[in-house]
Amino acid sequence: MRAGRLVLAAGCLALAIVVALFTADLRTWRDAMREGDVRYAAGGLPAPDWNASTTLPSSLSRRVLGVDDDRALRDAALSFRRATRGSFDILRKRRDRALAEAQLLDVAAHGSRTQGSQASNLLGVLTFADATSGRRAATPVERSVAAFQEAVRLDPANADAKTNLELLLRLLQSRGHRLGPNPNPGPRGSGRHGAGTGAPGRGY
Repeated sequence: MRAGRLVLAAGCLALAIVVALFTADLRTWRDAMREGDVRYAAGGLPAPDWNASTTLPSSLSRRVLGVDDDRALRDAALSFRRATRGSFDILRKRRDRALAEAQLLDVAAHGSRTQGSQASNLLGVLTFADATSGRRAATPVERSVAAFQEAVRLDPANADAKTNLELLLRLLQSRGHRLGPNPNPGPRGSGRHGAGTGAPGRGY
């Protein structure tokens, strides 16, 4: 009986230790995400990575907090920032642009509706920059309109997307530009992706 009690007590102690470590890992993730957001907002170097050093396998606490999708959105927003900043290195700028679009499309396709809306808003900004760049293969401005519309559809509370859409439609109307049918639906099957430049994610 005494040996059984000792085993039970040891098991309870081990469980308590694991729970304590897990709770500490959750706090570590929350702190890391907040710190990354502060560094992102500051816009300086080094760039945030939204990563935490945990005691237990990080997949456990990441799964409970659901941070993978939030990290993907933040990484995409960081790539968007890099792609839209001026650079004399044309090849690097093209690589940054391609990476930003790929990451934003992935978030728009697989993230939550709120995350997809933010990604679509940023895609709208990105495609509008292409449409006004003067390059030979400039992206049609309709893609930006569709991206902003998709962002609003996914999250009607996305004020950035609403503002971007309204401003772009007014600009097109003032120039007598008539929009044709949407030729390129987004990854969710209705529209495209657009642009918003606010801080990513919902915070922790």
